[in-house]
Amino acid sequence: MLVVQVLGRLRVWHGDREVDPGPPARRHVLGLLALNVGRLTTRRELIESLWGERPPSSAVNVLHTHAKHLRKLLDPQHTPRGQGGVLSTVGDGYLLRLPDDATDLQRFRRLAAMAQVAADRDDPGYAVSLLRDALRLWTDDPLCDVPALDDHPAVLGLKAQRRQAQLSYWNLALRAGNAAEVLAALTARAAAEPLDEAVQATLIRAYQATGQRMLAFEHYAATRRALADELGVAPGPELAQAHRQLLDEPAERGTPLVPRQLPAPVPDFVGRVDELALLDAAHASGACGAAVVCGTAGVGKTAFAVFWGHLRRDRFPDGWIHLDLRGDDTEHAMSAYEALGRLLTAVAVPDPQIPADTESRAARWRTETDSRRMLVLLDNAASADQVRPLLPGTPDTFVLITSRDSQTALVALHGARRIELDLLPPPDAAGLLDRLLGERARADQTSVAALAAVCARLPLALRLAAEYAGAQAHLPLSGIVAQLHRDSPLDLLDAGGSAAIRHVFGWSYQRLDAAARRLFRLLGLNPVPYCTLAGAAALSGTDEAATAQLLHRLTGAHLMRCDPLGRYAFHDLLRAYAAELSRAFDGPTERDAAIERLLAHYVDTAVAASDALHPEWSASWQRAGLVLKPGAGRLSAAVALAWLDSELPSFATICQFARRQRRPEYAVNLATAVYRYLEAGHGTEAQPIHEHAIGAAQDLADPTAEAHLRTNAGVIERLLSHYSSALSELSRALALYRRVDNRHGQARVLSNLGIVEERLGGLASSARRHREAVAIYQEINDPHGHASALTNLGNLESATGDYAQAAQRFLAAHDIFATLGARTGQAIALTNLGDMYTSLGESAPAADRLRSALSLFREIGHRDGEATALSNLGTALSLQGLHQQAIGHFAEALDIFRGIRHRYGEASVLNAIGRALQALGRDDEAIERHRLALAIATETGDEDERDRAAGALRDLA
Repeated sequence: MLVVQVLGRLRVWHGDREVDPGPPARRHVLGLLALNVGRLTTRRELIESLWGERPPSSAVNVLHTHAKHLRKLLDPQHTPRGQGGVLSTVGDGYLLRLPDDATDLQRFRRLAAMAQVAADRDDPGYAVSLLRDALRLWTDDPLCDVPALDDHPAVLGLKAQRRQAQLSYWNLALRAGNAAEVLAALTARAAAEPLDEAVQATLIRAYQATGQRMLAFEHYAATRRALADELGVAPGPELAQAHRQLLDEPAERGTPLVPRQLPAPVPDFVGRVDELALLDAAHASGACGAAVVCGTAGVGKTAFAVFWGHLRRDRFPDGWIHLDLRGDDTEHAMSAYEALGRLLTAVAVPDPQIPADTESRAARWRTETDSRRMLVLLDNAASADQVRPLLPGTPDTFVLITSRDSQTALVALHGARRIELDLLPPPDAAGLLDRLLGERARADQTSVAALAAVCARLPLALRLAAEYAGAQAHLPLSGIVAQLHRDSPLDLLDAGGSAAIRHVFGWSYQRLDAAARRLFRLLGLNPVPYCTLAGAAALSGTDEAATAQLLHRLTGAHLMRCDPLGRYAFHDLLRAYAAELSRAFDGPTERDAAIERLLAHYVDTAVAASDALHPEWSASWQRAGLVLKPGAGRLSAAVALAWLDSELPSFATICQFARRQRRPEYAVNLATAVYRYLEAGHGTEAQPIHEHAIGAAQDLADPTAEAHLRTNAGVIERLLSHYSSALSELSRALALYRRVDNRHGQARVLSNLGIVEERLGGLASSARRHREAVAIYQEINDPHGHASALTNLGNLESATGDYAQAAQRFLAAHDIFATLGARTGQAIALTNLGDMYTSLGESAPAADRLRSALSLFREIGHRDGEATALSNLGTALSLQGLHQQAIGHFAEALDIFRGIRHRYGEASVLNAIGRALQALGRDDEAIERHRLALAIATETGDEDERDRAAGALRDLA
């Protein structure tokens, strides 16, 4: 395929082979022809461009020669006398004909036009992605290697198009809630063009969107001064409008969260006086804003960092963040992408505003930390590549990194201060034992010194040795030391601190019976940081009663600890030690069987929990073409919900682990089983689960499973108000379902596409999707799907004012759900029915149905549904004039929506609170709530709530 590039250097390609366009004059001719692709370029235009007002007498012949060579270059297969072709002589000029997208200019203009259509349809997220792709086509100024064309009108016009596309991209990114993604580029452009009011106004809005209100005011003032000094003019309309928006915004909107995440300091911390002073000096210098605490395993890096953080916490008024990067576990080390997501969440960046790629997340993180005096403790770092994207842009936020690696790259390239922790000096090691062993140690300082030497003066080993000595209270310390010298069952390293700590671990391990040792080793296979009794029983293949006894022995030997929730956890070094022992003593067959049992435990329990909370959901799997075995035993709803809540942080790790262990079917099945739970208010946690599960379905080459999981992921994205992502996932799911002719899956996707399109204002398209879904569900005799689709269609009809038809849909859906025993569906239908009665002004029947729905949602732990029912109930009460009581329900709903990061729900409730406050005569408070709702709805693209907020503000004005 022939490709011509003009957005940068002039380049010509035949397939993947680049060809030379020829000498400068010929490049000049080809450049003009490419700029006019599809339109006639006259000889006069070419001659004037090449030679100006005094062309040579041979100009036409020279031009003819250039055209002849360009024909051979562009269309080598075309005969000289043939008609048509890529480059033709037409009348008194030349016509370059190329297929669509054969030039980067054509692709740029097509993508820009599509972006404009998307923006006009209120889909800023899609428009941003289109413009991003369009702007990536540019590598430099157009035809930058043909300098004679620099001032040509076509080139100047193209530069203006690029500038306009760049401005549109920035402004649409702000509308889509992705201000952090463009802030760095905007800042650079604004610095380069200080008098460009459009760029300066966009940067001010970006500062405002990222919560940097004071910086926005300062930048406006600086721009106004520059315009007055350089041009003698006042700010124009666009810059003035950006300033007015700043003035109209409540000042408290950008108030950041102050995180308090430091773990508790270890008791009896001793020594490290010099190292603490070095860390004080590193922070006080303010030169870099980062320090690396490094040293061997067990030397107390984390304890030291946490102790200093608490000691100096008054220096960090904007908060303290702690993040374990899991760098000691190469298989499960946290990626920079995930770490940035957690850091942004810690400073209260809403989920929809967290960018979708690592580079943009890093930019947003630098924005959030600018001018904030925080401490960020990055624990257990693996490498400089893992840490580098997490570094703030200024030293205001101090980053303290702990690592077993010396992190030379961070020190050399980023100026981080390195603080090496060596073994404790003998007096400090003895002092720690004195504190831990009390009078027993003070009575025998010789044995204390010997015990410290056996432990290589490592703090962790010293603490374990003290615990061991405490358990052997009948022996004098000299006897403990003699025993430890005599019994050396493991010597896994040559020498040094690590050998000593393995020696200490070995003391406790060797005292276990064979069954407890086996369980200890197998627990090292678990990728999750903790294990429940049931999980441990699955790994060992024994019943829970026997496993409980073994776990009791492990905690008694200080090889594990049990938290208040009944979860058992290792120290990270003990985990590595257990895994190493398993590799040494357990055969591949036993290890594989244990992993299989653990994965089966998660899936079986998840299925049983889903059956308890959503009994109708298993039928949906079967209709979707998935095969999941019934859950292991029956669970009560309360037990099911408690298990899901406690295991939620582990599901993504288990899905990832299943893929790495080449058991992708477990990832698919686990994600499928927990979907309804995730849908009910755990959207952020759902995203990595679905990412791993979709990858697992692709590993299995199972398009049905992939389509089902993409549908689930699309629903979650929709609930998070990520409408562009939702459309992408659902569209891909629909294509997969059509490929395998799965009618049930097609109906479910169509119904959910209808919801998204309704949110984005496409009511006609939404109605077609819903009706097609209803028809398919009836055709395949799927009552649950039919009821769900009826509910969604009823919502659309209610939104468009067809209340009578909507009521029939909701009542029919409720009756079907009730017959099936589907409590979630019943509650949703009741909620929608109550909302519709409210719209009709019938507040009493509305409140009755909403209270019933609220009770059902609370029984099954459906947080999203609970908040929706509370909000709708508040509206019904407000209709009865009970505005203060309604505000109480709204406030409760708002707390839930914010907790689950449901942006659409948050905007809806804020609008409802505003209406109630206005009814009470509290107009100033009402305006504040509607402004917040308007900002959220504008960010997410929710047309209905945006219109409600804007209308209310007009009324109040």
